[in-house]
Amino acid sequence: MRVFVATSATQGTRASDFTHCVDGELVWLRDVCPASRRRPDGPCECGRSFSGLSSNNYTTTALVREIPDLTRAEYEAALTASFDRQEWCLCCTSRSVEEFIDELMALAGVFPDGAVVERRVDNLAVRGSLGSGG
Repeated sequence: MRVFVATSATQGTRASDFTHCVDGELVWLRDVCPASRRRPDGPCECGRSFSGLSSNNYTTTALVREIPDLTRAEYEAALTASFDRQEWCLCCTSRSVEEFIDELMALAGVFPDGAVVERRVDNLAVRGSLGSGG
């Protein structure tokens, strides 16, 4: 399964870059707030970052990795566990865990294994590549 994981690769390309995640941890994309939608490099980071499932921290770069042994059920369980640790009310999010996983799998599937990507609100773009599997 192709997924996004945190990476410090290409950090510093933009002045607004940061990484507080653990390299290699699974990441997901939070919904973008109105303030970040207007100014992705402004004080709110949600329009330019990925969120770590384990650390609950953020990074502006993610690596696309093919993890052959990861199952959809394990991926859903990891996201659910992250939500539980953060005490997220799933009825208050815009989508279900299954819908988030569908979106993440579809987005990661667009990019080659080893691509380093950045987020700009609703768009993901390749910044570089670490080769197959990074």
